[in-house]
Amino acid sequence: MTDFIQKLLQDMPDFSHFRTIEELDTSSRELAAAYPHLVTLSTVGHSTDGHPILMLRIGNGQHRALFVGCPHPNEPIGALSLEYLSKKLCEDTALLEQMDYTFYIIKEIDVDGCRLNEGWYGGPFSPDRYIRSYYRPSMLEQVEWTFPYAHKTFSFSEPIPETVAFMRAIDEAKPHFLNSMHSSDQTGTFYYVSTPLPDALCQQIIKLTHDHQLPLMIGEPEAPFMPPIQDGFYQLPELSAMYDYYESILPTGEDPAKAILMGGSSRDYAGARYHTFCLVSELSLFTDPRMEDKSETTHSYKEAMLDIAKLEGEQIAFLSKQYQSAQAFITVPTRFQRSVEDFLIGMEESRSHHVKLAESDAALSRFATVAEMFDLRLRTLWSSLCCCSMLIRMLDAQPENITLSEIRADSEKWLDQGLQELLSFFNWSMRPLRELCGVQLGSALMIMEFLRQTHESTATH
Repeated sequence: MTDFIQKLLQDMPDFSHFRTIEELDTSSRELAAAYPHLVTLSTVGHSTDGHPILMLRIGNGQHRALFVGCPHPNEPIGALSLEYLSKKLCEDTALLEQMDYTFYIIKEIDVDGCRLNEGWYGGPFSPDRYIRSYYRPSMLEQVEWTFPYAHKTFSFSEPIPETVAFMRAIDEAKPHFLNSMHSSDQTGTFYYVSTPLPDALCQQIIKLTHDHQLPLMIGEPEAPFMPPIQDGFYQLPELSAMYDYYESILPTGEDPAKAILMGGSSRDYAGARYHTFCLVSELSLFTDPRMEDKSETTHSYKEAMLDIAKLEGEQIAFLSKQYQSAQAFITVPTRFQRSVEDFLIGMEESRSHHVKLAESDAALSRFATVAEMFDLRLRTLWSSLCCCSMLIRMLDAQPENITLSEIRADSEKWLDQGLQELLSFFNWSMRPLRELCGVQLGSALMIMEFLRQTHESTATH
């Protein structure tokens, strides 16, 4: 790690809470007013509900970097990281000149979704408080997964307004480096990269992660077409990899395009247009020592997957019954309803995947590690509880109705019991916000410095 990156991280203040949309917007406007020679503030678009999406342009370096916070609104670490970074770049012009980058910064891209998570942004922080105020958009309302894309029989061409703003930012910046800033609420920390990095750099980032007492994710990958490169690092593929995966497992003649319920990603758009290096940083919000425990258990991985699939089936059955019972009485459409529908589809896909994998992969007869067992159970509990919480919020948005009140009471009881089970299982802790932002910014800046040096080295030969 270079001295200037180390200094930037050391100078980071303590944070007590995540910022609201109003706080972030006000801060950006004040920064542009205070440093007119360094900062340009623009509106790159408007949200679905009409809120302006602001972008800061800072400096005039030879290289270009685009940072985008809150592509998922339940993941606000990036916005806080960018709140600090934008101010630091203006206050320390020597640092800005040394880095030789022009910075394009969108602190929060899904502003409407962020508002629906602000119930937990102010702390105190805990898994149960987070889940009770949780909102995550349905796939077709997610900024990160609604970019235009075409591959073989698949075509998507209906980006949401927030994604259109993201596209404008990419087209304006033409970035050498793009960081879509995420976090993971129930796994170890990990990094998606569009191109593999040198092992020495990966080890430096792993050291940074561990130095801030964050575990790496070493459980099951998020998707079978996003393979691990090494511990903590995964390939960030084009959407075509998902298509090709479905093509390989679906019966002959079945169209893979019908299985893809989303569009392309920022990696697809920026990579195809500008050969951008793309980083998706997934920082652990809540951690548990078992996330990184590679010691063997006495349970086979196959049996663990089948047990989890059975639990998933029970969760899906309850939540589907609650939702279907309420459907006829829903008169006010909400984002929560669309998210619940999406979660139920995703949970069934996960259950089916676990069954198929357990039945087809002989290698899973081995003993599972502690991390693998923990990861399977925590992800399953977490998804069902988040779905139930959004179901309750969907019901709360409806006019008073006796049937809906009964469904809500049953759902609330199920959520309370599930949270008790979660908290008794999850030996959770949360690092200070300063530490989380430090890892997120430090990893990005280390990669940016590597890209800058590589580009300059190539240019001189």
